[in-house]
Amino acid sequence: MAGYSVDEIDDIRIAVSEVLLALIEHGAGRLIEVEFAIEDDAFVVRAHTPIESFDTEHPDLALCRTVLAGVCTSHGIDLIDDEAHIWAAVAHTDHP
Repeated sequence: MAGYSVDEIDDIRIAVSEVLLALIEHGAGRLIEVEFAIEDDAFVVRAHTPIESFDTEHPDLALCRTVLAGVCTSHGIDLIDDEAHIWAAVAHTDHP
């Protein structure tokens, strides 16, 4: 995280919180696998959990998308092979 601005770190904190909160609230109470990476000058969080049903258009997830759109350069919420997948990327810009 060296070199990230305070605002970027705050955006990362918000993105990670939103991703995990959405999976906790809409998940089936099962294990959530989380991955953090630095890719193409962006901090990326990916998380997924097994789920019986997952409404990707649920109003709570619409709010999650709105928050993520405000702090991330890209994000996604998907149902893939009976797992809920949510990811978010926060771009890093070089600061003088």
